[in-house]
Amino acid sequence: MVNLVMSISAEKKDLFTNQQEENDIFADINYICKTTPLIVESLQKGLDVAQLPNGDILVTEVRTINTQYSWDKNKQKMSRVSQN
Repeated sequence: MVNLVMSISAEKKDLFTNQQEENDIFADINYICKTTPLIVESLQKGLDVAQLPNGDILVTEVRTINTQYSWDKNKQKMSRVSQN
């Protein structure tokens, strides 16, 4: 009787583990194959990457915009010369 109870407990534990793995996005080989290149490419470009517990991936890119202004004596104000 003790062996039977232990066997049922072990089966329930295995079933619970299998259900967890089915719901775990990080155990899905298709997810891993599709997201790995995105993550690696983003990191190589120097971007920030955050992988959320639900499997979403956030990529943060910061762009620097340089704007040059010059003093216009006739108009008595700063004028934008260039932006890149």
